[in-house]
Amino acid sequence: MKKITCAVLGIILILATSGAVFGWDAEGVIYGTDVEYSGLAVSKNGVSVKLTNTSNTDVKVSLKLTFYDKNGSSLGYSIFGLREIQADFYADISGNYLNGKWKECRDAARMEFVKMTYEPIYY
Repeated sequence: MKKITCAVLGIILILATSGAVFGWDAEGVIYGTDVEYSGLAVSKNGVSVKLTNTSNTDVKVSLKLTFYDKNGSSLGYSIFGLREIQADFYADISGNYLNGKWKECRDAARMEFVKMTYEPIYY
């Protein structure tokens, strides 16, 4: 019984700490916008993400995505240039240039999207 309890506690510990390897979420809402991101991934080829405009108007948006280590130091960033996303539609982005080491950014403690441009388009 003692061996089983130790094994179960070991598995729980491994599962709990494995979530800490990736401190950032692959999906969420970009603060200050009606844009959601999903499928965020970092690879040797760059940054890939799906940006969805959840508002009822078209928007112009440009973003900066920065990756940070556990001490809050920047590991790298990726800039998503100005683009228009129609209302209730999305933009798939893949291979966006990453300034920094991709493995460090992939394993970063946290990341942050910052809006550079966010303008509703009214016709």
